[in-house]
Amino acid sequence: MRALWRGALSFGLVSIPVRVFGATEEHGFRFHQVHRVDGGQVRHRRVCSVCDEEVPAEAMAKGYRLEDGRLVIVEAEDFEGLPSASDHVIDVVEFVSAEQIDPIYLHRSYYLRPDEEAVPSYSLLREALRRSWRVAVVKITLRRRETLAVVRPRGDLLVLHSLLWPDEVRDPGFELPVVRSRPQEVRMALSLVNSMAAEFDHSAFSDDYREALEAVIAAKSAGAVIPAARAPEESGAVDLLVALQRSLEKVRAERPDPAR
Repeated sequence: MRALWRGALSFGLVSIPVRVFGATEEHGFRFHQVHRVDGGQVRHRRVCSVCDEEVPAEAMAKGYRLEDGRLVIVEAEDFEGLPSASDHVIDVVEFVSAEQIDPIYLHRSYYLRPDEEAVPSYSLLREALRRSWRVAVVKITLRRRETLAVVRPRGDLLVLHSLLWPDEVRDPGFELPVVRSRPQEVRMALSLVNSMAAEFDHSAFSDDYREALEAVIAAKSAGAVIPAARAPEESGAVDLLVALQRSLEKVRAERPDPAR
């Protein structure tokens, strides 16, 4: 696995040389757009919307369209004077309670790997974070852009999670009417929640959609006929309390010894 970034994690007068590695990868299917007639892959040309000519890479530039319609061309040298965190330093700004980080702001995850001589200081920071139940709020420059992030312990490692900026999280744009739940509905809902309580084990879950799609592709490649999917059965309107009671009975039948 190739490092995406190399520098130092710095807090106070302590500097920990680290490398940053991507912690996640998606395993979705990559489909190509093809010509249905002969199976040839469809390519997209970069064509100018004004002169209708194909534009070579050396003739392309970054442009920003203003609200009044004017276009501003931004050259590579224009980025050089922009303020940013050091390209080679993960700067710790503060330490905060992990509970203060709303998960909606979490963006991407990365592993921090220390250089061999930095393992003692790396381990010390990891243990300090673990015992204090805090995370480090840091700034790092990734792909020429300053990014806010948090660093937290995960097992023996430190993991960096990049954060969205506040203006990158959308306002819901809607409000819910005030509804008062009946006491018996609340009690029944709590009973259902408690009956379905468990210790989360990520490995116990599988990507059913991906597995089904793999089966479809394998069947089609073998020349098999894919049966049409059955339409889901429509369920009529059921009183909420009745639905909760039926759900609770179903769970208790399937899980006679629920977690407490």
